Amino acid sequence: MAVQSEKKPDKQVLTFPDSLRSKIDKGFPHVQFTMARKGAPDFKSIHLFMPQGVASADGASYGSTNLGLAGAAKAASGTDEITGSDVIGQVTKAAKGLGGITGASGQIAELESGVIVNPYTTMTFDGTVLRSFAFAFKLVPESAAESVTARDIENIFRKYLYPKDLGAGSLEYPPTWKVKFMNGESVNKYMPRIIDTYLINMTATYNSTGNSFHKNSDGAAPVEIDVALTFQEVRAITRDDLYPDNGLMYISDSDSKDSSATSPSAGG
Repeated sequence: MAVQSEKKPDKQVLTFPDSLRSKIDKGFPHVQFTMARKGAPDFKSIHLFMPQGVASADGASYGSTNLGLAGAAKAASGTDEITGSDVIGQVTKAAKGLGGITGASGQIAELESGVIVNPYTTMTFDGTVLRSFAFAFKLVPESAAESVTARDIENIFRKYLYPKDLGAGSLEYPPTWKVKFMNGESVNKYMPRIIDTYLINMTATYNSTGNSFHKNSDGAAPVEIDVALTFQEVRAITRDDLYPDNGLMYISDSDSKDSSATSPSAGG
């Protein structure tokens, strides 16, 4: 009778700590990082414990504009009627615009009458802001072997934050990242949906609470690494990137428009 061999974990799927690997099979919440670009030789995916205090800052940008005479004309075409004050305001405004003695007289007349032209200021929608997501992970290896995984994860993030040199005067865009909140092997739709991102900032702090090391063949590995990462989406999003026309649950990747369409690294 043949003995069935135990399935070995994929070395290109980096999981920290090692115990998280078995928890994922049981539906444990965690964060998954993959690369939108295909064919990265160093890894397939990175899986880390869910950090505390995950924030999603959504925002829109608004400006203002003065409709002026167009606003007045619209008001006059409705229920508002042109009054004597409207005439006074227009006359003093015209006089002020002439400058010199006439302009000064117009300013005096405005102060005496206490009437100005309604600028009909209104808000204008300019667009949505680019969203950023910050993560803070504390990697505490419990063995020399686990410290290698921590080092590899740290170096993957750092390596692919930078562009690639393509010649004397050209650089290749860094690849984009897919960041997903997972519940086991399924996307956790209780947590924010994030389209493709760039890794725009990374800070690594070694042995923040002590000064111990794991000895191995490559040297002395710190017993803790604090990794702070900031990802920013490749473009401003619309509600169609997050929600269906009818419903309040996040859409799936298969239902979304190509979020990496504007990314130079897509499909590379």
